[in-house]
Amino acid sequence: MSRLQLDLGVNLEEAQERLVGLVAPLPEEVLPLTRACGRILARDLLLPRDVPPYPQAAVDGFAVNQEDLRKSGLRLALRGFLKAGDFPCFPVRPGEAVGVVTGGPLPEGTGAVLPHERVQVKGDLVIYEAGEIPAGSNIRLPGEDFRAGELVARRGTRLGPGLIAVLAASGQKGVPVFRSPRVGILSLGREIVSWAAEPGPGQVRDSNGPLLAALVSRDGGEVAGVEAASDEQPAAAISCLKRLLDEVDLVLTIGGTASEAGDRALFLLREIGARPLFWGVRIKPGSHSGAAVWNARPVLSLSGNPAACAVGYELLAAPVVRALQGLRPYPRRLTALCVSAFSREGGPRRFLRGYAVCDLDGWRVAVLSGQKSSMMRSLIGCNALIDLPAGHPPLEPGSQVSIILLDRV
Repeated sequence: MSRLQLDLGVNLEEAQERLVGLVAPLPEEVLPLTRACGRILARDLLLPRDVPPYPQAAVDGFAVNQEDLRKSGLRLALRGFLKAGDFPCFPVRPGEAVGVVTGGPLPEGTGAVLPHERVQVKGDLVIYEAGEIPAGSNIRLPGEDFRAGELVARRGTRLGPGLIAVLAASGQKGVPVFRSPRVGILSLGREIVSWAAEPGPGQVRDSNGPLLAALVSRDGGEVAGVEAASDEQPAAAISCLKRLLDEVDLVLTIGGTASEAGDRALFLLREIGARPLFWGVRIKPGSHSGAAVWNARPVLSLSGNPAACAVGYELLAAPVVRALQGLRPYPRRLTALCVSAFSREGGPRRFLRGYAVCDLDGWRVAVLSGQKSSMMRSLIGCNALIDLPAGHPPLEPGSQVSIILLDRV
């Protein structure tokens, strides 16, 4: 197959659909609650028991019988005190009071709890003269917060601290989540050396590998390896690529995607028998992005220019990582007021790196400095992409623009 026979220059939405269409949510695994924060539920969750499980005191004070609530000027015999961790094995009878602590179980027959600051204790006598006591005062009822059998979270929910606390309170010991996608990263280029190595003459450190590793981790993926290989040594590069494909759910290659003779990434993919999906996307930066599939595993080839690599990841790889976890693939889109200018006009559909905030007046976004594909400056603090249509005019402050939020909001 020649380069001209490939589907060149597809639009972004078509490229996304082809990639996302390849994958399904990964199998589930059960994790302990202490390791589950940020993971995605693989099943609907019904609570196994009431929260709270029994009547509890809402304040430190004294449990009194239901019949005493109709009286005023109470003088009650102090039956004793229940400390934290005690479970009452006796009822509270009319004319009695039992000391209780916040969150502690209440004796049978409790009609209300008198706050300790509103009573006087004189020896074995509890005196209450503060007026009428409404039934149920300062009592947490069983199931007041959650009922047994209640649907507390649906499949596809991201587990947060609050949900984990509820599951712990209800006795849930493990939680079913989608397995984290394993992602392999391979930088191509004879001049590329590991970010941890000292480069020689003509060589550059691999900054894109750690960049993608951080983005994958942000999106809930597990980085299986960050490798670098010379695309002028095909046998070694192919061996590295095959090893990664055997271990992961998605491979990201970096560099070697330029036109004509520079398409070393495409050459390697063909050598291993991968089926190309597209080669080239009508966007800027990131136009030199391609994708293929090998043994049902997607391989996404991104540009070696840092900004193009990052934008390519956000628009093409991140939807795959999300889909593998049972999440909606595509990020949230909003309309925002742009507060800065961008003088360049025309050309293909363009994605500017921006910083978006929301206040009482709505969403605002600023164009970050350093918008060249080769520059990393605009990646610092970037939490949004500004989507400018093909042939766009210069961007003026005060313009309404479409943005894609990159952070979890």
